Amino acid sequence: MLQTWTGLGHEGIEAAGGLDGVARRDNVPTAALKHYLRADGRLTPRGEDRLNPGGKAKITDAMLQTWKTLGLAGIKAAGGLDAVARQNNVPVTALRNYLRADGSLTPLGEDRLTPGRKAKITVAMLQTWKALGQAGIEAAGGLNGVARRDKIPVTALKNYLRADGSLTQIGEDRLNPGGKTKITDAMLRTWKALGQAGIKAAGGLDGVAKRDDVPTAALRKYLRANGRLSQRGEDRLAPGGKARITDDMLRTWKALGQAGIKAAGGLDGVARRDNVPATALRHYLRADGRLSQLGEDRLTPGRKAKITDAMLQTWKTLGQAGIEAAGGLDAVARRDKVPIMALKNYLRADGSLTQIGENRLLRKAGAQPM
Repeated sequence: MLQTWTGLGHEGIEAAGGLDGVARRDNVPTAALKHYLRADGRLTPRGEDRLNPGGKAKITDAMLQTWKTLGLAGIKAAGGLDAVARQNNVPVTALRNYLRADGSLTPLGEDRLTPGRKAKITVAMLQTWKALGQAGIEAAGGLNGVARRDKIPVTALKNYLRADGSLTQIGEDRLNPGGKTKITDAMLRTWKALGQAGIKAAGGLDGVAKRDDVPTAALRKYLRANGRLSQRGEDRLAPGGKARITDDMLRTWKALGQAGIKAAGGLDGVARRDNVPATALRHYLRADGRLSQLGEDRLTPGRKAKITDAMLQTWKTLGQAGIEAAGGLDAVARRDKVPIMALKNYLRADGSLTQIGENRLLRKAGAQPM
């Protein structure tokens, strides 16, 4: 197909009715075709790589060293990155992982050429980096310079150190003695009692984390800077908060309406009343009183009906007008007794099948999906 398409040229594509026409003629999804073919008749880099004999040649360190010496002028003289890839018999998409159009290597390319690039980042390194400060980092040649000096990948270093000299949260947690202490319900109760003033007095959330010997990143999952617990924190402290959400609950919630939810104190109030986690309740109920699609599917009789190829063919013939006449995608799902979320994996509101749907029918027809 790729060889045929590349022979079409711009005029051949227009004569076929554009890319959509070529796709219909060759019985492939237009979205897939566009990954390989442009409207001007040229193949995309992905298409070129598929047709490039030996295009899967391994990119070596020697190649990287040669590419690094090209510079912007050398890349332009060669005809751009696509031409460099063809010269070296490698996929242009792979080359772009290592080389930029301005002639510089990407961090991935630099790391490949860094001696000892797989050196382990140690706590001692973190302590040294923390002591550098912004001025020390700039004097070393920036983060790239620090990485070269300590023989580690700059991409790995950036997980721990910022250009302003501060450690990232991952770096701070590595240096926090006993930072892996488990967060207990007792801690949550203590934090909840602090309030915003207490958190400020402790030096902010970072100060609370250091004091209680836990990682700040973990603490932030439970406690906010304004002194309130997050919903996860509230759910941890809710007595019996792990009660199972039943279909009866869903029916009751559906009957509440927006006014009933407000009267109960919002979604959090409904969750407390029915002894379920608010985060779990929100998967099923919206603040406006409607059930989410997940909630509707739970209450839909026969919701586990299997989506068949025959259904896909029927849905494809509906078109946008047919879907609208049926009452929208929700109505089509109810009519055919399938979950709306599952239906939406295959059918769009404009009447077209998704890529998954098109590929299902291509397989049935014996064609190769793309």
